[in-house]
Amino acid sequence: MSRDLPEEAYAVALAMCPAVGPATLRGLLSEHSPSLAWAHTAPEAGSEDEVAKLWDRHQALGITIILAGQPAYPQRLADDPQGPAVLFCLGDPSTLRASATVALVGTRAPTRYGIGVAAQLGADLSAAGVSIVSGLALGIDGAAHEGACGAGAPPIGVVAGGLDEPYPRRHTRLWERVAEGGVIVSEAPAGARTEKWRFPVRNRLLAAMSDVIVVIESRHHGGSRHTVDAAVARGIPVGAVPGSIRSATSEGTNALLSDGAFPVCSTSDVLVALSLAGVCLPQPAAGPEEVPRSGPESVSGEVREVYRALSSDPACLDDLARATGLELPALCGALERLAQGGLARDVGGWWELT
Repeated sequence: MSRDLPEEAYAVALAMCPAVGPATLRGLLSEHSPSLAWAHTAPEAGSEDEVAKLWDRHQALGITIILAGQPAYPQRLADDPQGPAVLFCLGDPSTLRASATVALVGTRAPTRYGIGVAAQLGADLSAAGVSIVSGLALGIDGAAHEGACGAGAPPIGVVAGGLDEPYPRRHTRLWERVAEGGVIVSEAPAGARTEKWRFPVRNRLLAAMSDVIVVIESRHHGGSRHTVDAAVARGIPVGAVPGSIRSATSEGTNALLSDGAFPVCSTSDVLVALSLAGVCLPQPAAGPEEVPRSGPESVSGEVREVYRALSSDPACLDDLARATGLELPALCGALERLAQGGLARDVGGWWELT
């Protein structure tokens, strides 16, 4: 017996069809309802039983499906000429309507300088009420969200593959934290592989979701350029963090500055860019004065482990990494959140309790 399936179920089946990419799907659903478009593409889109199985799997995984034109669909994407026809969300979809968003992007192989800057900007902007958008990739992306998670505004992850398989695997816990505190969004249904072609397509979505783009470290022809090009095409301001002329990871950012990107030397530079773009900045969800300063009872999880590893004697990042077992992005993110709460401070690259 056939089931009475919602239109979203047929949209999932279409998105799973190998012959239907994001642009084709957008064209199909601009002319037909998902069920009618599915009927036109069968058997490529599968039988009705297969549609039901796909729908049940997404429901079981807690994935929300939003179609273009529905009330929950974010306005910033509705106004975009390449806005996705279907969005897959893990977490709170209302986060996609955040009033102020900044994408922090960069290389997957950053320096310690880049990791520290990404974590600091992520934490400070989030505390100022700005939702951090990033691709949850290794390197700069991960460090930015490590700083942002739990610091204030809900984070937004924009990924290339299906929401059932965290990519990269090393970021499984970070995925969980972003989904718990904000939302992860994709154009790909559960079960879709994270294939190479999906990343530049994802990057245009990442740009469209953001009010400002900041590149922290990038090689001259790094993947961040796809996001920058998509932002420029949409009139979205692009900033870049200056770096050493001797560092290969700063070739791309220094070139962007030469091309007219605004320099980002502090959180204030990004907040000014948002204001100049006409973005209304919300009141911070939490500020340093509101964070308890009395000890480890005011923090939890990885942040608490880092707090316990600190003392009044300054410690370097290597010593703290060995003591906590954390990777550098997670460590820097935890330190920045402790600094926001007045529980720790950076003394020339060494960290101590306040």
